[in-house]
Amino acid sequence: METTEAIHKWRSIRRFKDDPVSMEALRAVLEAGRRAPSWENVQPWHFIVIEDQAMKEKLAKLASGQKQVARAPVVIAVCGDLSAWDKPKNREALMELVEAGVMKVTEEIIDDIILKDPVFYVAENGPAIILARTFEQLGIAYGFMGIEAVNQGLGMCIVGALSNEATGAKQKIYQEIKSDLGMPESMYLLALLTLGKANEAPNPRPRKAFNKIVSREKVGIAF
Repeated sequence: METTEAIHKWRSIRRFKDDPVSMEALRAVLEAGRRAPSWENVQPWHFIVIEDQAMKEKLAKLASGQKQVARAPVVIAVCGDLSAWDKPKNREALMELVEAGVMKVTEEIIDDIILKDPVFYVAENGPAIILARTFEQLGIAYGFMGIEAVNQGLGMCIVGALSNEATGAKQKIYQEIKSDLGMPESMYLLALLTLGKANEAPNPRPRKAFNKIVSREKVGIAF
């Protein structure tokens, strides 16, 4: 499918057929997330594929009872690993860019400039900014995954309303789920992607007019 067509066909799908998701299609969706762009190559994401019904029902409770989570053939737990921003890991990610030839700087520049500049080194700005950047990075990844889901003939919904460290709600069941999924303390469950063959065809959501959200050179000047 042509990319623009896939973008225009995107809908949040909450009703799914019982048909299983093929391994090929599922891998393509996950690969789209893996290939998403990432700040300094940090890639602070981890995707857990969940098909177990009991776990899906538990996740639905975590998501304030959203039925689609329990009913979807596949749920992808999108996790943010906050430890990916630690200086040694951040440095390793930068060095991978150097070794791949896509960033031409010396180790001294990495150590003495990049990893000391709060504009570039996210962890320098504290926990709130680390979490904000992690949300940002995961959003880019699952944006790619959503378009690939459409390309694969699948429906998806991005579920961000759930209990976790960010919301501080339902911590008992949240910690149980983290343990069940083998998530370390530094890894947060930040979104759920419900995935399957669509069993509905919702109308497109209204969007703001082009000229209300795009300007040329200065806010208020039409593109």
